[in-house]
Amino acid sequence: MDVGPSVQETLALVYRLQTIDNELVQITGEIETSRAGLREKEEELAGLSARIDSERKDLQSLAREKKDKEEELRTNEHIISENKKKNKELRNSREIQAYMAEMEFRRDEVERLQDEILRLMEAIETLERILDGRTAEIESRRQELDAVRSAQAGLEKEKEGDITALESEKTQLMSSFPENLLAQYQRLKISHKNGLVVSRIQEGTCGACRMVLPPRTMTEVKRRQKIIPCLHCQRWLYLE
Repeated sequence: MDVGPSVQETLALVYRLQTIDNELVQITGEIETSRAGLREKEEELAGLSARIDSERKDLQSLAREKKDKEEELRTNEHIISENKKKNKELRNSREIQAYMAEMEFRRDEVERLQDEILRLMEAIETLERILDGRTAEIESRRQELDAVRSAQAGLEKEKEGDITALESEKTQLMSSFPENLLAQYQRLKISHKNGLVVSRIQEGTCGACRMVLPPRTMTEVKRRQKIIPCLHCQRWLYLE
């Protein structure tokens, strides 16, 4: 493919264009990776916040249950107290048996309720300790997230400047290329996964595919009369 006497200079420009494209891909990847890290921390904080909300609801539920049990306990204790007052009024064995059965039931209820209230108090105390820890943790996570957001904003501002400079240089380079050459470059770039179109010759090998180049290929490249592709990967060979 004949491109005139300035083939080496043209390949140097193409090599620079390729470098710019790769740098743009790398910068974009860095920004996206950083954003993904930020999103992960935001999701972690949201998950922790949701967990705290759920635990607070559990705490409220336990407190209500404890209150109900305490009310039920007071009711049973009141019934026991009232029954004791009526004990002297009992006249026959049937009434006494009924009284004894009622008192036994109420005492069992009081004991059961006291046990349940104690269990609820322990559960509430445990959950309150957990929530205290969660509160400290979420505050630490929020501070960490604020720092990451600030760093992300600084990174994106810096990278946007780099992208702008590279895009400007890329536009200038592309404006100096023949249309057919630029179109071939774009096709080759798409056909190779790593985006490499121009490959530097390194110690007699293609710098991209690492295959040894035949002497004839080396000679043609050194003549610098036309673009010579690698016989193995078809990338354009460039000699320093």
